[in-house]
This record gives sequence, C-alpha cells and structure tokens, in this order.
Amino acid sequence: MTRQNAVSLQIPIISSQVEVVAKLLNTGGNPSKEGSFFSFEKIPTVHFARWIIAPKTDEYDASLIYAANIDGDEQQHLKDLIETLSYGLDQIFTHCVGYPGEGGRNDATRLSYLKSHVIKTPGFYVGAPNRTVQQIHQEAKLHDAVRNFTRDNGKNWSTGKEAYASIKKFLANDSQWDWAREKYHLPKKQYLKTILLVLIFLIILPLLLVFIVLIHFFYELRSKPFGKTQNQIPLEHLAKLKSQEDIVYQNQLSQVFETKGGLRKLGLKFFLWATSYAARTWFVEGQLMGTPTIHFARWVLIDEGKRFVFFSNFDGSFDEYLGDFVDNNGWGLNAIYGAAKGYPRTFFMFGGGSYKVLEFMGWGRLTQVPSPIWYSAYPWYGLQQIVDKSKLRAELFNSGELNDAEIKTMLSRI
Repeated sequence: MTRQNAVSLQIPIISSQVEVVAKLLNTGGNPSKEGSFFSFEKIPTVHFARWIIAPKTDEYDASLIYAANIDGDEQQHLKDLIETLSYGLDQIFTHCVGYPGEGGRNDATRLSYLKSHVIKTPGFYVGAPNRTVQQIHQEAKLHDAVRNFTRDNGKNWSTGKEAYASIKKFLANDSQWDWAREKYHLPKKQYLKTILLVLIFLIILPLLLVFIVLIHFFYELRSKPFGKTQNQIPLEHLAKLKSQEDIVYQNQLSQVFETKGGLRKLGLKFFLWATSYAARTWFVEGQLMGTPTIHFARWVLIDEGKRFVFFSNFDGSFDEYLGDFVDNNGWGLNAIYGAAKGYPRTFFMFGGGSYKVLEFMGWGRLTQVPSPIWYSAYPWYGLQQIVDKSKLRAELFNSGELNDAEIKTMLSRI
C-alpha cells in the first residue's frame, strides 16, 4: 500500500524579480495547456501540483510556494524534481534568494536548496486515500472495458446474475487485468482511533469552552472583517482568478491569509492537527464532513506562522465548492479560518462567519491568489468516479461471489 503525501516549499523571491517570476510562471500553464516548460506529467507519482506567489506584505517579501500531492515520500519527490525537471527549476529559482549560480549548480546543490526550503504541512486531507496515480488510471481503464463490454452484450442478459457471470468470464483469462487480481482492500474507517480523538475533545471540553469565550470577547468582537461581497471585488482581480477556472472538470483554489496571533493562532494549529487526524482515520471514503468533491486539501503555515496558505483540488465550480462547505461544515470553516484576518466575524467561534454567505464568498475571493502553474494527473476524473471505480475493481476481483443486492450495486457503477 502506497500512501499519498504532501510536499510543501517556500522560497523567497529576489524583490526586483517578482514580476519576472510571475511572467515566467504564467507560461507554465494549467492542465489544458500543452508545451509547459514545467511538465509535471513526466513524474508519474504526482497527483496534483502547483506553483503560486505569496504576495509581498509590509513585513514579508513575496515568495514562491510549491505544493505537490504525491505517491511515496518527500525525499524521493525532491530527487525526482531534480532528475526530471531541473531545467524548469533553474528557470524559476534563478530569480530566488540564495540559489546557486550557473557554475555551482548540480544535482547535489539543487537538492540541498530544495531541502532547505521545505516547510511542514500541518493540515492535509486526501479524498481517495491509498490509491496511486497508476492505480487510478488502471481502474479507469478497467471500468471503461467493463462498460464497453456491458454495452455490447447487455441485450443478451435477463438477470443481474447473468450479467455478473458474463463480466467475470470476460475478465477471467485476460492477463492485462492481473494487477487487479492482486489483493486490495478499500480504505476503512478506524473506529478506535476516531474514538480516541472524541475522548480527547471530551477531556479538554472545559478548557475548550473557556477558550471559546476568550476568543469571542478578546478577538472576534475586536476583529475587522473585510465585509465585501463578490460584487465588490476589483474586476481585474476577479477576472484573473476566473481565467484559471472551469477549464477542465476539476478546479483549484489557492488562498493566502494573514494570521491572527495569540490564542487564535494556537487554536488554528490545534484544529489543523485534529482535521488531519480525522482525515486519516474517519474521512477515508471520499467525503470530508459531507462534501464529496475534494480530491486533496492542505493548510500550510508560512512566514514563521504570520501567514497561512490553503490549497484545494476539487470538482465543480468555486461557488459550488464553498457553498457545499458552508452547508455541510460551516462551523468547521469558522474554527479554522476564524484565525485569518478579514474573515467574517464569528459568534463564539463556531457561529456566524461562513454562515454570512455573501460576505464569506467575498472574503474567499479577496484572499484567493492566482495559480499560474497547476497540474492534475487525471483532470477529467471526478472524486466519486475514482472511488466508485476502486469499488468496482474490488467487487469484481477481491470480494468473492456477490449476492443479488451486491450485484445490483456493482452493476450501478458501470
């Protein structure tokens, strides 16, 4: 079993070179563009990846943020970048602080530079865990083969059992499906570990209640929300963002926030830890708090925690995505993003905030930054399609003989 991991980097840009880097990244393209100088598809273990620029503030200079969702470990991915995309790295990093000059560049110095700019990923969610890029493509190919076979032969079957038997026979002696015959178990919820998380919350509940009261009176009542709707966002900013959306079936979201300090920052770290823990133990079946469209999401602290970044890859539009989150998990959004300056004012931490929908959507756009280079290894696959294709593979090869109800469910996936 290969586990997906997050790789995150922050690299400071030479202050006079920010526009040059922005122009260069804009030639990199999104999944619909060909001929990108930074061709992630050459690394077969990358699910999603992107480069963004975290803009300059009064306290911090602009910096590059790199984010990749990968199969395997971080160190191997850094080596893969150097071995496969060193030209692109050189093109980008020559405008960054401390990158070796042309005469001093080799695989060792490049790797050392990358390692020195790795940052931790305290919040991470995977919609379809424990599936490699290769597996996702293989299971899509299997699904297509079964669907085509069913389309061509379905008129000959009168019952589900006949269909099931015929499909099994069609697959049985074909060596191209040997990979699917290997033992595979779908990710399952880990009840004991989840109960442990619940117990932790119960134990700290008195402290949490005090924390909520302090946050409300000493932070939220003094907060200064942006207070703007999407209709009040500068048109140039909005147009730049929308030009990178709705190009393929999936979409991306990149946001950079200034972090409130003190207890709010402490709470942010705790809730990110709890989210990551629950993502590994409970939300493993394709839904995060009832939202079924998120392939990957991550939260990363940058600039010594003075700012944090959110990255998401999801199905559907921006408005649908944020709307689903509010409907299913608005209180969770408030617990995390209430730590961001400009967020709609919350009410005792979990109320208000995202439930002020128009203001929340405006805040989302104001904190969003362009993603000039973003990549998907399977841009036309929906998350639920990926999950269903894994289930189909398991039903056909790893579940023994199915009963009538199970056969009906299996056939509905085709």
